[in-house]
Amino acid sequence: MIKKGFSLIEVLFAVAFLILVGVAMASLNNAAARLTETTELKQMALGLNEQSIAFVALAKRTMGANFAVTSPYKECISDDGKTSCYVVCPTGQNPTCTLQLQTTRATLQIGTSKLQFEPRVVIRPTGTSYLVNATTAWGKGVQRQLTTARIVE
Repeated sequence: MIKKGFSLIEVLFAVAFLILVGVAMASLNNAAARLTETTELKQMALGLNEQSIAFVALAKRTMGANFAVTSPYKECISDDGKTSCYVVCPTGQNPTCTLQLQTTRATLQIGTSKLQFEPRVVIRPTGTSYLVNATTAWGKGVQRQLTTARIVE
């Protein structure tokens, strides 16, 4: 009498194939989660950069020629780009943003995340206008910062 069924090799091949498919799906899911997290962090950093540039542009537009001689803006303007500042926008009843000279490492926490963002603004004069570089760094490692540049007239 001949018994019909799967051989041991066929069963082992099927189990190995199912394990490979499971591992591949798990690693694909992990890669998608990391990509989503990285995109969210870059969007937050871009928002902080845009906020800093918009603040400097508004100050330049409202102050006109006094922009370069009024504190704290005059301390933040440098030809060599080594002097950096950061924009602080507190929350509350009367939130008023301010530009502060960066003498120590200034970090910012958004929401309930434990991640710390480090915003920096460098203002360089270019004739009658200014080149504003806003950089936001987060975490440690490669590709953990985003820089945005704009000319403010």
